[in-house]
Parts: sequence; C-alpha cells; structure tokens
Amino acid sequence: MQTAAAPPLASTAPRSLMASAVRGVQWTLGATLLMAAIQVGYTAIMARLLAPADFGLVTLAGIVLRFGSYFAAMGMEQALIQKPELTTRDVRAAFTSAVLLAVLFGGALILLAPLAGTAFRQPNVVPVVRALALGLVLTGLYATPVSLLRRTMRFRALAVAEVSSFTLGYMGVGVALAWAGWGAWSLVGAQLSQALLLALFSYATTRHSVRPLFHWPTYQPLLRYGGWSSVIGFCEYMTGELDKMSVSRIWGAAALGLYGRAWMLIALPLYQLAASITRVALPSFSQVQHEPERLRKAYSRGVLLTGAALMPVCAGAAVAAPELVRVLLGSQWAAAVPLVRVVCGVFALSTLNMLAASICDATAALPRKLLLTLGHAGLLLVLFAALRQVGLVGITWAVLAGEVLRTLFYLLLMRRVLALSLGALLANYGPGLLLGAGVAASIALAAHGLRPLSLPALVLLGAELLTGALALPVLVLVLPLSALRAEVSSHLHHLPLPGVPRLQRLLARRPFWSLA
Repeated sequence: MQTAAAPPLASTAPRSLMASAVRGVQWTLGATLLMAAIQVGYTAIMARLLAPADFGLVTLAGIVLRFGSYFAAMGMEQALIQKPELTTRDVRAAFTSAVLLAVLFGGALILLAPLAGTAFRQPNVVPVVRALALGLVLTGLYATPVSLLRRTMRFRALAVAEVSSFTLGYMGVGVALAWAGWGAWSLVGAQLSQALLLALFSYATTRHSVRPLFHWPTYQPLLRYGGWSSVIGFCEYMTGELDKMSVSRIWGAAALGLYGRAWMLIALPLYQLAASITRVALPSFSQVQHEPERLRKAYSRGVLLTGAALMPVCAGAAVAAPELVRVLLGSQWAAAVPLVRVVCGVFALSTLNMLAASICDATAALPRKLLLTLGHAGLLLVLFAALRQVGLVGITWAVLAGEVLRTLFYLLLMRRVLALSLGALLANYGPGLLLGAGVAASIALAAHGLRPLSLPALVLLGAELLTGALALPVLVLVLPLSALRAEVSSHLHHLPLPGVPRLQRLLARRPFWSLA
C-alpha cells in the first residue's frame, strides 16, 4: 500500500528575509559574544588550574571523536535546513538516523580507542576518547531540534538554549571539577554536561516527533545531500586538524598544549563570532537559492560587512598579542605570542571563507566544494613538510599560507557559482583590509608609547583595546568606504535604537577631505 505524502511543515520564519536575518544575527551575535566572554574567563581559569599536557590529551581525544561525529549524523542537520520543503516524516527520519548512527559510531570509537593511543603515541588518551565518545549520542539527540530552530530562524530560542548550556557546563561543571583536582577529566566533564543540557533545552523548545521512521523514499533526498555534506565536513575537519596531528607526532603533548592554547585564545571568541554569522547565512541563502540576483547580493553584503567587522579585530589582536597572552594565560605561556599573531591572520580569512562555503551548501554545489577541500589538504601537507624545521611558528605560517590559497580557490569557485567577476568579489574585501591596517597601526602606535612605561599588563591591554575601539569608527568615517557606509546605514533601521537617524545622516556625509 502506497503511503500518502506528508504535508510540508509550516514555516515560522518572519516574512521579511532581511529583517529575519538581521534579527537572527543580533540574537546569535549577542549569544556568541556572551559565550566568548565566558570562554575567555573559562580559558584563563583553566590555564591556571591545569597543565599543558591536560589540554593536549583532550585535544587529541577531540580529533579522534570528530572522526565519527561527521558521519554519525550523515549531514542531516544541513539537509533539514537546505531542503526547500520539509515534512513531519523528514523530521522523524532525520532524528531516527541521527540517534542510531550516533550510537553506532560512538560504540565503534569506544572499541577502537586503543588504536588512537598507538597512532598518536599517547596511551593516556584512550580512556579520554572512550568517555568523550558518549558525547556522540548526546549530539545525535540535539542535532534535529537545533537544526529545526535554525531552519525556522528562531535564533532567540536557540541563543537561550546555547548560552544556558554553555555557562552551566563549562563554568559550572568544568571549573568545579578542575578546582577539585580532576585534571584533564574536568575538560571532559565540561563538554559532556554542556551537550546534555543543550539536548534537553533545545528539545523542550521544539517538541518535535521522536517516533522512529523507516521509510526509504523519505530518507533518499536527505541522505543524498547529507551524505555529500558529511563527507565534506569530515574532510574539512581533518584538513583543519592536520597541523595538530603533525605537532603531536613531532613534538608531543606538551607542545600540542602550547600550540592549542595559542589557537584557542583567538579561535574561540573569533570562531564563535564568525559562526554566529554563518549560522544565519545558511538558512538565509537557502531561502533564496533559486533567486540568483538576491543570492549574489546577499553574499556580497555578507563578505563586505563581516570583513569590515572582523578583520580589524584580528589585526588589533595580532598587535596586542603579548598583552593578551600575559593577561589571559599567564606569563608562563609567553612562547605562544608569535603563534597567536599568525593565528589572527588565519581567522581573518577563514571567517570570510565560511560565507563562501555556505553558498556552496545552499546551492548544493557540494562536489566542487569537496574538490576544493581535498586540494587545500594536499597543499597543507606540502607546506608542513617545507616549514616544519622552523618549529611551531613554521607550522602556523604554513596554515596561514594554506588559508590564503584556500581563499583564492573559493574566489574562483564563487565566480562560477554566483556568476560574479573576480574584481567584484575582491572589492568586497577592500574595506576590511583598510580598516584592519588602520586599527593595527593605531594600536601599534599606542603600544609603542606605553610599553616602555612598564605598566601592568591589564592596564596596557585595556589601553590597546580602547585605542582600537575608538579608531575603528573614525576610520569608517574618514576612509574612502562609501559602499560600506551605505550598507551599514541601510541595516541600521532594523535596530530599535534612538540614535539611529543621526548615525545614518553621519554615515551619509562625504569625508571632509573629499569635499571640493
């Protein structure tokens, strides 16, 4: 007997895509900034309670865990978001597969954990891998409700769930265990408790059906897209972890702990900030995937605004790296300073590449994205072999060079997918580069004058942050950035603030030096 097609689920997203996207960015960005602030405090506390080797063990275990995580859900999260029409059966199929595959791959990782200890030459990582493998089941439980919240652009509810679970899991459970002397296991406890709480909070918001479904025609379109997405996600992750695996095999867990802390100091706040934008980008791009002109404009605006916001932050952090490390990690981590500076450059580019990756996901250009990812991985291996003699700094420079090449690859791919000229694509990067250079120069001048005074590191860092915060709006108004000012002004009316009209008039003025 043929089963009748299930009716599509009604969308709860607001009618205006622009208003929906802006509100989504507001809520996601607010949640991200709050979690970034919490993460900075968490990192500072844990860096003083734990040894670098503790971080190194958990970093290695995380690499192994991610081997299974991408295939455990089979890309169903992205498939639920990208699918033009979604039915109740689609949701049931996604939830069923996510839970069953999570149990399957979690069990496999528990059994195969000793191989990880042999591969990394770190036998102590085996019990940590087995404990974190339980987190795969929790990931399978929250994957579907989180995807539904993103698809319907209910970012306020998602923000509440994520911030609550993050705070309780990391600052509550994690810090308490570290204070009690649990070492690396405090990091494990923080991750597992955060995942459990997110599963509970997200499901309480969506209340989707959890009845199992085994109906192959329902699975086919989801698995076709999700399979590609899963393979690409796995390849991207492995490409991103090549440096850590190389560091571990060459120099050991302590060096990996130093290398990992340098990345996490910048990566967690900036990656979360970038992810908050791209998480809104995928459902937004997916809604206009069959409207080429709107899709081109959405991507160009995203690169322009994201680059202008994040490139100055990355450039300023690179200049202030000595004070950042001393204040947040402690003077014993001074060797991380040159690593942090290079990492800032990596994230300035990788953030914008996330938007290009979202375009590929929204338009189902997944085979091309896979080829790009594999090419990037091959280039990284060559660069690591060429620069490993320089030490940890050489590995970091290799990652930066690889990200530059990856950016060029994505520009060429966007030229084909969006039918935009290379010049038009590059023009979107200009404002961010100009603002980044201006903010870096301002902070460098302030640091040059203040560092000889032997001020406390916290005071000096505060002065650098204040200098960058003041320099950025001034540069926006005085530099030849008319396109950026117009774009910012067009989005301000979505903000319910009393000073918006005055700010829009200020942005509309021509710089004084350009007046006749």
